[in-house]
Amino acid sequence: MKQFVVTVLITLFSASSLLAGAEPQQDRKQNRLAKEASPYLRQHADNPIDWYPWSKEAFEKARKEHKPIFLSVGYSTCHWCHVMERESFEKIDVADILNKYFVAIKVDRERRPDVDETYMIATELINRSAGWPNSVFLTPELKPFFAGTYFPHEQFKQILNAVAGQWETNITGLMEDAEKIAGAIDQVMTRRVSASEVTPEALNNSAASLLERFDSKNGGFSGAPKFPQESLLLFLLRLAERDGNEAALKAVRRTIDGMIRGGIHDQIGGGFHRYSVDSEWRVPHFEKMLYNQALIGQVLIRAYRLTGSETYASAIRRTLDFVLSDMTAPEGVFYSAFDADSGGEEGTFYVWRPHQLNELLGKKDGALAAEIFGIDSMGNFEGLTSVPYLPKSIPEAARKLNLEEAQLTKRLDKIRAKLVAARAKRVAPARDEKIVTAWNGLMIAAFADAGRLPNSGKYLKAAEKAANFIWARMTTADGGLHRVFFEGKAELEGALEDYSFMALAAIALFDATSDKLWLERASKLTDLMVTRFQDKEAGDFYRTASVVTFRRGKARNDGQTPSGNSVALEVFAKLSKRSQNPEYRRHGETLLPALSGVALKGPGGNSYTLRAADILLRGETGSRLYLAKGVVRADAAYDASDKSIHVRINIAPGWHINSNKPLEDFFIATELKHFGENSSAAVSYPEAVLRKLGFNDKELAVYEGQVELRLPVSQPINGILKAELRIQACSDKICLEPETAVLSLMPAKS
Repeated sequence: MKQFVVTVLITLFSASSLLAGAEPQQDRKQNRLAKEASPYLRQHADNPIDWYPWSKEAFEKARKEHKPIFLSVGYSTCHWCHVMERESFEKIDVADILNKYFVAIKVDRERRPDVDETYMIATELINRSAGWPNSVFLTPELKPFFAGTYFPHEQFKQILNAVAGQWETNITGLMEDAEKIAGAIDQVMTRRVSASEVTPEALNNSAASLLERFDSKNGGFSGAPKFPQESLLLFLLRLAERDGNEAALKAVRRTIDGMIRGGIHDQIGGGFHRYSVDSEWRVPHFEKMLYNQALIGQVLIRAYRLTGSETYASAIRRTLDFVLSDMTAPEGVFYSAFDADSGGEEGTFYVWRPHQLNELLGKKDGALAAEIFGIDSMGNFEGLTSVPYLPKSIPEAARKLNLEEAQLTKRLDKIRAKLVAARAKRVAPARDEKIVTAWNGLMIAAFADAGRLPNSGKYLKAAEKAANFIWARMTTADGGLHRVFFEGKAELEGALEDYSFMALAAIALFDATSDKLWLERASKLTDLMVTRFQDKEAGDFYRTASVVTFRRGKARNDGQTPSGNSVALEVFAKLSKRSQNPEYRRHGETLLPALSGVALKGPGGNSYTLRAADILLRGETGSRLYLAKGVVRADAAYDASDKSIHVRINIAPGWHINSNKPLEDFFIATELKHFGENSSAAVSYPEAVLRKLGFNDKELAVYEGQVELRLPVSQPINGILKAELRIQACSDKICLEPETAVLSLMPAKS
């Protein structure tokens, strides 16, 4: 394939120009993108290019007129997308070439992740790298034959002219190239790797291989540019909690400590930018995405539960409060993103100079803000401006300034409030106000999880409000999902990630509220997901319910968000513990082999899959767990008054669990012990009741309804507490398989 790609490249760049520039058009009307329900597409409505959205109309025009398609894929907050628009798409000379020789199609990748993924693979195959804007040339049958990303104006004109010339003189060659590239894409999308057994040893070996890339100085798992890689962090947190993997926890803490202190974290207004352009998390690429707030929020929540760190608790509040104040629609759902640019320049909304601080805050507080946030006359960004970051942690800064930490925090809260008010007078970055179902699912799950933390009721209310809106306004008549909601209208068929992410959000709401409505909604979405997306032969899931390009693709690898398949695996794992429907476990066991080989071979791009696989195979961890297909719920809490872990077990009506002494040797006794110990003789068990059941002639000692067990903690508390609970649940007719669960909780702040 390399040979034919090189041939195309040489031919294209050596071809002569077909068209010169043209005179500007007068009184130009908006193109058809003005009517599209996408802020990104509308940004191009005033271009002189005769843009089409991704539509049958565009495809039919290309086939009827026998023209190649120029496909441009981007998104509203993409900096280089804006640059290419200013340099090329707004220019008459470029428009004249495109309008005469091509059918030009614009795609918002956030609305059409299916289209984006297919042609991103094409660009990666052709160029060995890819990004946005993604610029792809297609046959009328939608098969790619050449691709690139951002092109400067003159180079872009040269490429357009060369492609147009080749289409006239060498169409057979281009068609052959398109078939080869389409075949290569097909191989990528359908590639199967033999299943591998997922074991605790294999998972910890995968973690060890990931930790070889760890930046021990700054945190993170790459040099510049540096991304949060939330899926990887969640996987490491899982192993830290389940197996006590100290190296994994250390890497996560170093990473999120660096992020919290860095410029990637908006130190003034809260929330996180998408990535850092340097290796120290100091200078961000300034766009803010909803999915980053959701996923970083989930990382912080889990890290807080493991460590009790008040720094993490503060970061959780600042992140979620930013979403509530700046990214929440009046209806309660969440907007997609903020642009990187302000008034046509990147980052100007966020940067400061020392004199600005003095003018706004006075010399005393201005000097304090400059010291705390690393703002000086040399700057760390363009034009001698500074992106605020924390050269020292707040506790370190308080000690240096001879202040109590609480005193410094109070002063900084007032300083931040003044700077936020001053910043609000600047030209703000554009906000993309479309509602994406999948991303809302991630955010709802984060708010629901945060709602289980102390004094966090507002976050749970936010999660419920957003989820109720989606079920009221973004579902179809048969209970399916739309992909987006914009300006009062829901549209586009939901993708796999919309279903799996929203099902996971509903499970999180069930866990936080115990309201069975959310479990019913999660089950309904999951059932529809299986019906519409499952590849019955392979066991995994297609990204779309129908063919939208030339191939029905699958999203297996994690990207900026977890893949729809990896989240589906987690959904099956969790529903199998909460629902008596045996199909959820079966679906999970069918999906896992389709993913495990690729995941263990490339853990860096599949870490969420590995995490979900571990949940399926070894169960969840946490202070609230479901067992016995949902008929048993266990809640753990530490009581400092008696220095014990209290485990409250709720058992559904019509069911019981065997007592710690069930009176029959062949029944599995309920047992509570410290994790990793053989037994705990000092456990306080409740009094059992005697029942004679339909499947046994003798009376049995059982627990029914709600009971509480107490496990004394004799050792000094240093970090997370873990207890192992074994139960067997039975009804009057059947007994379920015995289960062992690991309860984990952080009783005190660290």
